[in-house]
Amino acid sequence: MKKSLPILTFILLLAAAVTQAEVPESLQKNLLPDEMTSGERTFAPKEMVFEWLLPQVEAAEAKWRADYEARKTPEQIAEYQARMKKNFIDAIGGFPERTPLNAKITGRIQDPEFTIEKILFESQPGLYVTANLYLPNEAKYPKPWNGVVVVCGHSHNGKGYENYQRVTALHALNGIAAMIVDPIDQGERFQNIDPVAKKELSASVHGHNLLGIGSILLGRNTAMFEIWDAMRAFDYMQTRDDIRHENLGLAGLSGGGTQTSYVMALEDRVDVACTCCYTCSLFGLMKMNETQDAEQNIFGQAAFGMDHADYCMMRAPKPTFFGTATKDFFPIEMGWQSFRDSKRLFSRMGYGNQVDLTETDNQHGYDKTLREATVRFMLRFLDHREAPIFEPESLQAHTDEEIQVTPEGFTMLLDGARSTFDLNRDYAKQLAAARKPIDAETVAKIRELAQVRDAEAFGEMKVQTLGEEKLDGVTVKKLVLEPEPGISLPALLVQAADAPEKTDVVLYVSDSGKTSGWDENILPLVKAGKSVLTVDLRGYGETQSFEKKNRQYYRNEFLGSDGKEFYIAYNLGKTFVGYRTEDLLAVTRWLKAQSFCAGVELYGLSEACIPVLHAAVLEKAAGTYSHVTLENCLVSWTNTVENGGHSNTPLVSTVHGALKVYDLPEMRDYLGDSLTVKSLKDTNLNK
Repeated sequence: MKKSLPILTFILLLAAAVTQAEVPESLQKNLLPDEMTSGERTFAPKEMVFEWLLPQVEAAEAKWRADYEARKTPEQIAEYQARMKKNFIDAIGGFPERTPLNAKITGRIQDPEFTIEKILFESQPGLYVTANLYLPNEAKYPKPWNGVVVVCGHSHNGKGYENYQRVTALHALNGIAAMIVDPIDQGERFQNIDPVAKKELSASVHGHNLLGIGSILLGRNTAMFEIWDAMRAFDYMQTRDDIRHENLGLAGLSGGGTQTSYVMALEDRVDVACTCCYTCSLFGLMKMNETQDAEQNIFGQAAFGMDHADYCMMRAPKPTFFGTATKDFFPIEMGWQSFRDSKRLFSRMGYGNQVDLTETDNQHGYDKTLREATVRFMLRFLDHREAPIFEPESLQAHTDEEIQVTPEGFTMLLDGARSTFDLNRDYAKQLAAARKPIDAETVAKIRELAQVRDAEAFGEMKVQTLGEEKLDGVTVKKLVLEPEPGISLPALLVQAADAPEKTDVVLYVSDSGKTSGWDENILPLVKAGKSVLTVDLRGYGETQSFEKKNRQYYRNEFLGSDGKEFYIAYNLGKTFVGYRTEDLLAVTRWLKAQSFCAGVELYGLSEACIPVLHAAVLEKAAGTYSHVTLENCLVSWTNTVENGGHSNTPLVSTVHGALKVYDLPEMRDYLGDSLTVKSLKDTNLNK
């Protein structure tokens, strides 16, 4: 059932609709054509940002290919592996301290052919992890056993999902101890819950994305938490006398395939790895504009050259298995290409036989073919046994209640339980305490973090004039500004009909489009003797992207409608805040060269306040802007982290790792008397 909008959100949308209705009809028409072109490609204006990003993806992919082909000697491969692992760990913010697991067995289930132990441990203090450990029949397979950790895909019931139970049990039936672990926001580990109704409020993909918003601002990634949970699962396996500490494997499908890919690349204890229905190509997905969710996009990974094949090659020559499906939404052709690239590198090292692939003629999922192939590969390289594996028809899954580890089915109802949102809040407080007021050094770091080029990098602004209208004492010129190839910014220059030759110009931007606030803000500014240039920055107004409906990874009311394009830029190590700040700087440079411009002010409305603040701070020393006005500005990025799973800060309004250096209140303080703040907003969707 589709969630209804909160009453406040409905009222705001209604108010926006009324405001739009007050705009003269002639100005409501789009300035950009219905079809735009880039080379031989034709696209709608809402696809402009993606089309602009596409050549950058292709260039990064070409560099990846050239680097791969040049990597041949053992020394080159070793250097590449060490560098890539460091880049990966840095990109997810590093790992926390290893703390006591405080592990306990909360119950057991005795099946005829194996035993299931219910395991509870803490991957970080108070962050409880629930797992089921399937132990082989000791009479048939004497202990100690080799061990495998199984990580779950995006199932609502996590470890309880039938096919995940089956693949875990199939290991135990064939003599390997296997422990399946609930990921955050699945199974018993929902983080946003109603404690009275004992019901989750967000789950799986949505929960991971909500965690991703705050994590990005802290220089982390949802993946860091998932990787660390899996690493601590290996710590637990190595506490047991009945499991061989040196013979360990890892397996997972879909989101579990993502986790497997990451952990197998970073964790030296993973001797054998099987990743199913995930491995394809990051570059391929970006070119399709299908970038998936928070943990499946690592900051800058396309820029530093980490595609899906690299997760395998970073661990070469350790045995690695790819499970693929012909009808998967992760394209099979990309999976085969990653396998071929991995196979070639393994062969260069003399271990081509230690990477393999199975293809099932099926949809996305851990079907019987992939389950059997996974266990067979584990037996081959963990147990050094070559045996056909056939899953018995008698193998039955248990109910969620039967395998439940916690008393009430929610880790968050345990005494002292903490969520990843809580851990992010703690880190945000630490960073806030360590930050200093903004100075020249901080300004340079802000430019670096937001990836803002100097306006000189754009060259001369191209301008199209599409006409002029006279409306109620004002003259409106319709313009399209092109700060760089592939980017078109629709704009309206609004001036009093009797305006003097030179006036101060207010550069006005709103995330809702160039006519937002027409009666409330734009016309009053003109009546006060100023000119107004109201501009749709890239991805605002006419070029605003909207998520496709077939697979909606990003809920618009929480994350904005352009998460896919955001993650393409994120993978390239760029930010939308930076892009839009660059637009402002380029437009400002053009404005200052116009004969009618005496000086420039900035006015930001709602999410547009973020790039406005960045432009103003970066240009303060130069005295570029005489005044800055913010309306409905985000109170702080720290507030976004504090609101956790209830935040509605759009992805495009974040900068990776910003809170390590600066926050929005500090930017406002830095601007001092040159700033007017009309209103601030909390990021909590429920307020």
